[in-house]
Amino acid sequence: MKIVEYKLHASVTGRGMCTPGFVENGGYYSNPDDYSMIGLVPDPSEYYIPDTVTYLTLAEMKTRQLAIHAKYPMQKQNEDMSYSDMSDAEVEAELDAWNTAHNS
Repeated sequence: MKIVEYKLHASVTGRGMCTPGFVENGGYYSNPDDYSMIGLVPDPSEYYIPDTVTYLTLAEMKTRQLAIHAKYPMQKQNEDMSYSDMSDAEVEAELDAWNTAHNS
C-alpha cells in the first residue's frame, strides 16, 4: 500500500462528499486548512489513480502531520480521563504505529 494525500470528492448525487473510489482505506489525519487527508492506495494498482494525487513516504507524512500538530495539536486521553496535547515524539510514535498496522 502507498500513502496518499487526497481530498473528498463531490458525491454523484450532488449531495455531500465521499472518499474517492481509488482510495482503499482513508479518512486519516485531516488538515483543517486545506481539507486534505491521508489514505492508502494499492501498490501496484490495477486501476487509474489521478496524477494529481500526492504520494507520501512515512517521513513525509510525519513532516506533514507535525506541521499540522504545531497549529492544531493532537490530543491524548490521560489516565484521569482528561485530555492533553501530545508531544512531537508521541505524534511520531502514533504515525509509526498507524503505518505498521496498515502496511504490514
